[in-house]
Amino acid sequence: MNDTTSAAPANLLFVDDEPNILKSLKRLFRSSDYNVLLAENGEQGLQVLSENAVDLIISDMRMPQMDGAEFLSQAAERWPDTVRILLTGYADIESTVTAVNKGRIYSYCSKPWEDNELKILVNNALEQKRLREERRQLFAIINQQNEELKLLNDQLENKVQLRTEQLKLSLQRIDNAHNVLKKQFTNTIKTFARIIEMRPGIKSGHSKYIAENAKALAQHMNVDNEAQKDILYAGLLLQIGKISLPDNLLRQPLNEMTTAGKRRYLNHGQEGWGLLNGIDQLQNAAELILYQHEYFDGTGEPSGWAGDKIPLGSRILAVIRDYICCLDGFITGKVMSIEQAHQYLLKKSNSLYDPEVVEHFLQMLTESKSEDERPIIEISWTQLQPGMEAAEIIHNGILYLKDQILTNSQVDKVLEMRRHSKDLVLKVRI
Repeated sequence: MNDTTSAAPANLLFVDDEPNILKSLKRLFRSSDYNVLLAENGEQGLQVLSENAVDLIISDMRMPQMDGAEFLSQAAERWPDTVRILLTGYADIESTVTAVNKGRIYSYCSKPWEDNELKILVNNALEQKRLREERRQLFAIINQQNEELKLLNDQLENKVQLRTEQLKLSLQRIDNAHNVLKKQFTNTIKTFARIIEMRPGIKSGHSKYIAENAKALAQHMNVDNEAQKDILYAGLLLQIGKISLPDNLLRQPLNEMTTAGKRRYLNHGQEGWGLLNGIDQLQNAAELILYQHEYFDGTGEPSGWAGDKIPLGSRILAVIRDYICCLDGFITGKVMSIEQAHQYLLKKSNSLYDPEVVEHFLQMLTESKSEDERPIIEISWTQLQPGMEAAEIIHNGILYLKDQILTNSQVDKVLEMRRHSKDLVLKVRI
């Protein structure tokens, strides 16, 4: 388990009626990062769960009296936040499907297992559990800040009756506090965007690139400041609805998805809207996320809107989003050159994209002298891979690598550096 998890060791519960299996699992996870608890049957497992705060369960499928499906089903009902993994033999496929449905398991592992694969599976499961917990905490922070802003606004009406000089002073103080809260809110959104991109399969660094360039494009098109802010927030949270998508779908190029898979993928805009719509400050941004897959000719999702009926912010975000997706190969499965990406946007103008938005975007790239340069994005260490082109890697404020194609050994070195210090900035070219 990596050092992004909490300082306290994770509690693991292994349930199997074979003592040798339990010994093997205990030996495999014998580490300061874990506390291992054992049970020889489902009843013992439930008793251990009632007495200990367990982070993750690994249970055998075939056990006397209470099988793994029934045990995990009861565990899911009573301790829903505990991650559940099933050990199953190759002959237990039908039983495994039952366990998945009843026990709402995170994953399953075939027996006999491969040690490293099982350790990676447990590590990833605990990481996702931690991310879910952090997401709940972040939403609590956002809601608390909304309440604070509402309180400040309510206080404004009471101050109107004060003398002129007192009113000016009070307004100044409130304005300062409001600015601080807005800055904190924006920083929280940026942090949340980075956490979203730590989910395997969601492209790291894309949200920041889309948000910053969409805001710049909105400014280029003379959009007002408030609308620019909504576009920035929508860009940062554009991928939030992807959290619920399966890994295999997130890794597929758009043009290679089945009809059902593509429909499910395009539905992530509606999922994002559902998550954010209840937050007052993000209602406009949530609407832009909802309509990000509407097409200019009216053939998109979810409402089939066309032309100017689609919010301008959604039209802007769609162009920036698909431009970077062309460059990284998500659209067709093949990485496009800068020129090919430009030609794709021009070709799809009037069908997928607003031609005015495409024109302004390509003009903006020309004016910034970046029309021939592949974008540089800042990624999470969790998505660093050999073969990436590192524009800059900075460790503790010191430049470590610049303009290099990363090798396996260099990636291992960077990850080792990260284990000793979290002050690591990774910038790669798409």
